[in-house]
Amino acid sequence: MKTNNRGRAGENEAKVKSRLQQLGLQLNGKRRFVQDDVEISVDESFTYDKRDYYVEIDSGNMAKLLAGQYMLLNELIPRLSSPPFFLVVHMYNGYNPERTLKNLRLLNRNLYGGTGIEFGAMHFDEFEDIGHDAGALLARVRPVQ
Repeated sequence: MKTNNRGRAGENEAKVKSRLQQLGLQLNGKRRFVQDDVEISVDESFTYDKRDYYVEIDSGNMAKLLAGQYMLLNELIPRLSSPPFFLVVHMYNGYNPERTLKNLRLLNRNLYGGTGIEFGAMHFDEFEDIGHDAGALLARVRPVQ
């Protein structure tokens, strides 16, 4: 299941969606959030244990863009009864998700006082270790923030 250096975004999205479905997750598709003339989207979404997860599939080593996306999601996602979760799945071979986590932790701490959307990041290759349990996936990506 190893990824190449930089697969095409559509192919990578299909791989991630297929793997999420193998975990028994019911996918809800892409989501868009709009306010005035500002819009941001995520590649996939699902609900698990009454919580909405918004998934971004990073095919191009784009930690800076993900930081901007996180900020816009914090502003545009309506806060309902259950808090949302932003999950980044990196596809770029050799990418260390800790880089993304450091960026998002800084934004959450400095801009949102620790009250921003919860987040997690992983590399697609980590799916191999999870088996077929969605709960194991979500436990792995929910770091201490």
